[in-house]
Amino acid sequence: MDSIPTAEAATKPRLILFGAPEIPRAAKENAAATLSGDPEQGLWLYCDDTRTNARFGLWEARASRFRIRMDGYTEFCHILEGEAEIIDLSDGRRWTVQAGQSFVMEIGMEMEWHVPRYIRKCFAISSAGAQGASTDRAAKT
Repeated sequence: MDSIPTAEAATKPRLILFGAPEIPRAAKENAAATLSGDPEQGLWLYCDDTRTNARFGLWEARASRFRIRMDGYTEFCHILEGEAEIIDLSDGRRWTVQAGQSFVMEIGMEMEWHVPRYIRKCFAISSAGAQGASTDRAAKT
């Protein structure tokens, strides 16, 4: 006999496997920041932990060039598929990130991404201690 879920069960810590269960892709427009190419990006948000102000999921983009500012959050990324060139707008430094590589973009960094064909990444975003960051994070992932 199955038990009825309680409030305690709903807040019980859990292990979350990406892709199991599969969650729907959320399409997000990035038109304001898109310089060229396809402004639509895909997002699968597997965990939005309000206790720690952290988010975890998958993100994808097709061929495009766009700008982003890490406004109130730091993001860890692991590239699963494809590649992109990232340009630091403060000093012009360039990096090419590709499948298998991991990196962190720190709070305050301003950059331009150039995705030549397609890219898919796993991300972890932390805005612990950042004022007002939780309401604006999904638009910047």
